[in-house]
Amino acid sequence: MGGGDGDGPDKASFSAPPPPPAPLQAEPSGVMGEPVLVLWALLASLGCAGGATEPGENLSCYQCFKATSREFCAPAACASTDRVCVSHAVTITLRLRVGILLSKRCAPRCPNANMKSEWSSGPGMLGKIVRQCCSRSLCNRAPAPQEGPWALPRGFLLQAGLGLLWVLL
Repeated sequence: MGGGDGDGPDKASFSAPPPPPAPLQAEPSGVMGEPVLVLWALLASLGCAGGATEPGENLSCYQCFKATSREFCAPAACASTDRVCVSHAVTITLRLRVGILLSKRCAPRCPNANMKSEWSSGPGMLGKIVRQCCSRSLCNRAPAPQEGPWALPRGFLLQAGLGLLWVLL
């Protein structure tokens, strides 16, 4: 069976595995403990409320074609092969009049990258096309016009909050 001198199987020398590392424990920080806990809870809820699809669940996206307002874009379930939501916004400004056409859909992949293109085809006429892709359910809804400059995307708030949490720990 074993090699060696025929007394039985060779005995290999095994050493015991090293003990697992001790879990990291935060030292009580007095005043900082509660704000860090509250910040962590808020960030966790933002991450969970982001609309990410569960494994085995199809993506949902807002869908419309050449809609003149986001209210005409309705949520719809995507095919199992679709992985992203795509939004196209075409804005034409002619002097003081602004026209917008929105197209939103599900897609298996992003058709190229996010992009923004602007052009002018004469005095007082400006055109702009913005294409965006995202991969969470219902992530392709345009912000409401009244949200203004103080409205920040949830993804930015989540990243900024995680960065702040990291610094506080």
